[in-house]
Amino acid sequence: MSYVEIRELTKKFDTTTVFENINLDVDEGKICVLVGPSGCGKTTLLRAVAGLTHPDSGVIRLDQRDVTKVEAKNRGVGMVFQHYALFPNMTVEQNLAFGLEQKKLPRPEIRKKVDGVIELMGLGPRAKARPAALSGGQKQRVALARALVLEPKLLLLDEPLSALDAQIRKRLRDELKRLQHDVGFTAIFVTHDQEEALMLGDQVAIMQAGRFVQIGAPAEIYNRPANLAVANFVGDFNIFDPATVERLFGVAAQTSSWAVRPEAIDISPADRKASANGGAVETEVTVMAVQILGAMVRHYTRAQDVMIKVDLLNKPDQRLFQIGEKARISIARNAIAEMNE
Repeated sequence: MSYVEIRELTKKFDTTTVFENINLDVDEGKICVLVGPSGCGKTTLLRAVAGLTHPDSGVIRLDQRDVTKVEAKNRGVGMVFQHYALFPNMTVEQNLAFGLEQKKLPRPEIRKKVDGVIELMGLGPRAKARPAALSGGQKQRVALARALVLEPKLLLLDEPLSALDAQIRKRLRDELKRLQHDVGFTAIFVTHDQEEALMLGDQVAIMQAGRFVQIGAPAEIYNRPANLAVANFVGDFNIFDPATVERLFGVAAQTSSWAVRPEAIDISPADRKASANGGAVETEVTVMAVQILGAMVRHYTRAQDVMIKVDLLNKPDQRLFQIGEKARISIARNAIAEMNE
């Protein structure tokens, strides 16, 4: 059985339905990332699991225990918020010890647990500092350590990295994944950042308008979106409707649209021979713009009246196509995700 089970959960505020009859399973030792646009119900669901919001109907089980009506303090759940909520008058050590003291643990045990999580999080040099003397990244590490020191059955994280700058955010993201591997905690992580969801999640649940539209492994979500709504939200697909497929690639009798990742498209000089891969489709394009995107080079190409994005790995010897140059693109059939609305 799953470690976290959400069954037919419904929550309404007055006449507004936040989510209705939703289901979710999370295995032990895994991170499930809830991702979706603002207002889709992610944070409300997290608060319901934490016991901070009570659902109108449905069941929440944690480690096979029904906790739907259990008080938050008795669920064994840790929560990390976007805002650090550290006690400003306490040192890092004191912030970490506070929850353990509330549980009336013996002083030697508290000391041992605090020292252990300080070492785990690399906070030793800042153990005696107060929050005002910490950077944003250090504060977030303390907030995470404060949750971990209580050894929760489940860790809930509500956009904990969104207030940080890009480099610190990436560093803490890597650190969180390392900690999850080392400690083995189970977590539900809320974000609206697709890259963050795919990098952190063992499982990704796409939420839109109060329902899950797709739940799966990151690779499945990235390469095989369930429908056009998911494709338009997660990543940067080229979408070709059936009429465009026939017009550009000569493939008739299509009833579904095609979704193709920019990096899955091959681009070559216009005079190149047709692909030897009989399963590929091809068309001629004109290069309209070229952009360097770090590790990738984005080519904006046009086939007739359709703009097509093509990404190439930014290698030192990579040939860059010139604006106005004619080229040929090729798409392998296994790179095409066929979908409806």
